[in-house]
Amino acid sequence: MAFLDRFAAAKTLDNPLGLQILFFAPPPLDADALLTFLRAEPELATAEGELIRVADVPGASAFIGGDGPPASVLGLFSWGTHAVKLAQFDAPMPYGPVESCVGPALLPPPMKVDAKQHTAHVLLFYAGTHADVREQFVALCAVAGAIARCDGAICVLNEDARTACPAFDLIPDAGEDALATYRGLPVPYLLGGFTKMTVGDAGVLWARTFANHRLGLPDLAMRMSDHQQTARTFQLFTGIAGYLLEMNETLTPGESLDLGDGATYAVREPTEAENFLISPGAVLVLEG
Repeated sequence: MAFLDRFAAAKTLDNPLGLQILFFAPPPLDADALLTFLRAEPELATAEGELIRVADVPGASAFIGGDGPPASVLGLFSWGTHAVKLAQFDAPMPYGPVESCVGPALLPPPMKVDAKQHTAHVLLFYAGTHADVREQFVALCAVAGAIARCDGAICVLNEDARTACPAFDLIPDAGEDALATYRGLPVPYLLGGFTKMTVGDAGVLWARTFANHRLGLPDLAMRMSDHQQTARTFQLFTGIAGYLLEMNETLTPGESLDLGDGATYAVREPTEAENFLISPGAVLVLEG
């Protein structure tokens, strides 16, 4: 089966999970090198993959539409029930999505400057059949981690979650179980983004998550008194999301969360005035 037939046959969900990788310059992607990195993980020993230059394959440009620049490279990597589609663009991503991810992300300021000045990007889309969203995310991270080894990789974005992390964070150390690391990433780190925002003329500081609905979880929000609470709030959201996910529990308005050490939080829905908390799924506000 020709590459374009396999690319078309790979299941594309209506709203697939995706990651985006920003580069200083167009990366010299190499399928053999990427497969070597992937197959180094025992679970991915059977991984297969291929890249094509769009200009070299008649009809390839039709597989990535949109109003932006044409893709220069298409790719497909698969193993077991997983498949990840790849599209490289030798041009920057649109400003809006980059700003919405990089602006509020917990990235070093110089990296934010680099990200906004990127000149190329790679898009990854989940195209497999695995039912577990976390495992879909792990598959995306595996391919992103392989691509992040290319010179010039800056950061990895999750446009859906409005967040970003340094590209090198997805590159495993020697001897590290990369898939275990990806599975252990805090939900608010990349799969469900953690964002700080200032609201209104008074600049009231809030923290919230995005895209937790992908996991069947509510997004979480809380008003903070100052930026010094950022790390504590991130840990709070991480703990709650992780507990709900692992224990298959729910959180409902009106509940009171007792997290020990005298930390108690009331749970409520956003008020009409808090329309900045609107999300595709449920949002719950913590007060304590």
